[in-house]
Amino acid sequence: MSAADIKTTKAQFADLIAEGELWLPYEKQTGAVVQLTDLEIYAPDELDWKHASGFGKLASYVVFHREYHPDFTPPYNVSIIRLDEGPFLLSTLVDLSGPHKIGMAVTAQFDASGRLVFSPATNT
Repeated sequence: MSAADIKTTKAQFADLIAEGELWLPYEKQTGAVVQLTDLEIYAPDELDWKHASGFGKLASYVVFHREYHPDFTPPYNVSIIRLDEGPFLLSTLVDLSGPHKIGMAVTAQFDASGRLVFSPATNT
């Protein structure tokens, strides 16, 4: 596998996010969902991409009270979301009227700038 394949495989996910869509990679050979951190070990032709449900659970989070990057005004949270399909994503929670709770159900959405964020799921 070449360095171009690695970039292309990671770029596939980034391109889909940029289009405002959440898709996940699956191994063609086994049908197993691929953790996004493992994309560099796959060539593009080894993966199928399927639309994700957008549902998950809050696995962990931290709230930063210092500015580490000008795009993020404190306080802000960095959250690890476990998607219902299995993979973990690093993101942020929005629309919080109450405290963060580990295990709380969340739903994917895209904010005005196109970033993938999560909000608490509503019971319907």
